[in-house]
Amino acid sequence: MVEVPEESNIDFDTVAKMFLVKYKDFILSKFKRTEPVKSIKFQNLIHSNHFAQNLFGQSQHLCMIYDNPAWHSIVLETLDLDLIYRNVDNEFAKDGLEDGDIIYSDYLVKELLRYFKQDFFKWCNKPECDHCGQNTSENMTSMGTQGPNAEESKFNCGTVEVYKCNLCGNVTRFPRYNDPIKLLETRQGRCGEWCNLFTLILKSFGLDARYVWNREDHVWCEYFSPHLNRWVHVDSCEQSFDQPYIYSVNWGKKMSYCIAFGKDGVVDVSKRYILQNRLPRDEIKEEDLKFLCQFITKRLRASLNDDEIYQLACRDEQEGIELITGKVKETETKGNATASKTSNIGRESGSADWKAQRGEDGK
Repeated sequence: MVEVPEESNIDFDTVAKMFLVKYKDFILSKFKRTEPVKSIKFQNLIHSNHFAQNLFGQSQHLCMIYDNPAWHSIVLETLDLDLIYRNVDNEFAKDGLEDGDIIYSDYLVKELLRYFKQDFFKWCNKPECDHCGQNTSENMTSMGTQGPNAEESKFNCGTVEVYKCNLCGNVTRFPRYNDPIKLLETRQGRCGEWCNLFTLILKSFGLDARYVWNREDHVWCEYFSPHLNRWVHVDSCEQSFDQPYIYSVNWGKKMSYCIAFGKDGVVDVSKRYILQNRLPRDEIKEEDLKFLCQFITKRLRASLNDDEIYQLACRDEQEGIELITGKVKETETKGNATASKTSNIGRESGSADWKAQRGEDGK
């Protein structure tokens, strides 16, 4: 209990500091307290609920895989850094901003989105024929899927799509690689490959990024903007920056769960993205999902120091308010690196038939 001085001697700055110290101690105690009962609850939840088991399994992979310095070096050696930074600096100067401004990283992310979509990676509805060469993908007929061969398995390949060329009869394999370094070589794929590699690219530039999984078969990233002081939606398939509404509103996509996986925590961010077309959330009790995310987050932060834990907890608190109210913290806008709005209906990436099949064409 904090003892407040008598009214005639109140020093409000001192009182505020006292309360802040107590609050910090309270936050730290929640993260550092060992509670065997909660560990048992976690184990029971994982064993009794398939959805919880799936999320925990994804967290073990997605929360840490992209924090690999050796991979970061390979990424930076592969990308055209001169072009990327020249474009960022040109836009920065054009908007009259000064060196050292924290908004610089927002400009960098927007340029990485442009570079990745327009210069580096390719969308693949169907692969090109290995025999006939370029511009032959429309002549390919799907023959279903197979398991990976020994060479493909080296690069974390889960399945292989098989296509036959209608012109020459050649059979071409399209391995769905999950190894982001292999994707630096192949430079093609669909939303899974795009998000996988782009998350690594963001991390390679020293940016705080996390991977967002949607139960209805789409994935994208979030980046923590020092300027906006919040998590920002980033979708490399669409070259989209801070447009969380595009899925449920522009695409007309029906969704139930959107979960963010980062090195410092797991968060249910569904309210940020599912603004309409909500599907039932019946895979897990809401209180159990909240407990699961908090338990995994506590584990991920176990090795951090007190200041790091407290700063992340304050960030969590701000994000929690945003998710509940649907309002983001207002920040002074500068230049053109703020939210980019669009009136486009439906998604850009993917063939018309593929988008219609997935219910992502805005109709």
